[in-house]
Parts: sequence; structure tokens; C-alpha cells
Amino acid sequence: MRDDTLLQPGLNDPVLDSLRVFRAALKAMSEPGIETPLVEETSIASLMPSTWALLLSLLDANTSVWISPRLDHPALRANLVFHCNCPIVAERGKADFAVLHHEDAFDLREFNAGDPRRPDESCTLVIQLPSLRGGVPMRWSGAGIPGERRVALPLDEAFWILRARRNAFPLGLDIFFTSGRHLLGLPRTTRIINARIETSPIAVLEVA
Repeated sequence: MRDDTLLQPGLNDPVLDSLRVFRAALKAMSEPGIETPLVEETSIASLMPSTWALLLSLLDANTSVWISPRLDHPALRANLVFHCNCPIVAERGKADFAVLHHEDAFDLREFNAGDPRRPDESCTLVIQLPSLRGGVPMRWSGAGIPGERRVALPLDEAFWILRARRNAFPLGLDIFFTSGRHLLGLPRTTRIINARIETSPIAVLEVA
């Protein structure tokens, strides 16, 4: 049973603000590695404004979501159900979207990487970071990137190796990184160029 005492306002203008966030999400995915600002300031429980706005704009009754235990909160669950009417699942493999704390980004097991016949049905990850800057620079290349783009996210090298294991085009995991009021997109088609990652013995393409 939903506890209505936990309910909070969602987006100021559910229609216009949702469209604005959706366009920002498309821009972030079409220009991988570039920070995209959001004007939304509302946060909830353990989520930053960009994370919360993204979920409010992308989730609906037909999209299931898995929540990292570090981010899970009764208020978050109550408001997701109230504002989005989305099913919250306990099993990673059943999630269309997954929202992860940055400390959980090193475990990508069981998230659906798609099927060769329906690669579009893969899970989209929303990973909340303390910042979108400050890590070891990586070189990104692929669609939407002229030449190469240097991106430095505060994630350990192990994350990039695990991400490589889950991506075997056309299968893979699309990712939104969020922090504060900004988001950054990483589609499955983007190649992360780093000699140590590419030669790592566990960086074998593998879809579990």
C-alpha cells in the first residue's frame, strides 16, 4: 500500500518540463560525452535533481525500473508509482531502466543487454555520480563524436572493463550519467579507447 504522506511534487509542469528533459536526454545520447544542463531543481530522497527529472520524464506504466539498494527509499518508491505508475522490479534482468549509485556501477551483472532480434529492448542505466568530472581521461569515439572526445568521469577503470564485457554490437547497455543538474550520455555504440582496457584479459566481449 502506498503511503501518501511520502508524496512530493514532481516536475513543475509535467508536460512541458517532461518534454524539455526528454529533449535533453536525446541530445546527451546524440552527443556522447558532452554535459547537458537541466533547469529542473527538484530532488527526492537520495536522488539528485538530474536523476529525478530523468526518471520522471522517461518512466511510465510500460517501463519497469530497478533501484540500487544504496538509492532505494520509501519516498522514492511511493513517488515513482504515483507520478510514473511504473513497476518497480526486484530482479535486474526484468528492468527496462536501472538507477545506480556510483559505488554500484562496478556490478553490471544480469542487466538485459538486448536480444539480436530486438536489441532495442536492452536495459538503460542511470548512474548517479558525485561529479561528471575528475577521473582518468578516456578517449571516446563513435557516432555523434567528430574524431575523438576526451571524457574524465570519476569511475575506476574496472567499470570500463565491465562495460566492455557487456557490449557486443548491436547488443549492449545505454547509459546516462547524472550529477547535480547535469547529465551525460554514453550509448552502447560509443567506443572507449584506452590501451589497458582494450588489452585487459577480462575485457572479452560477453553478454550474460
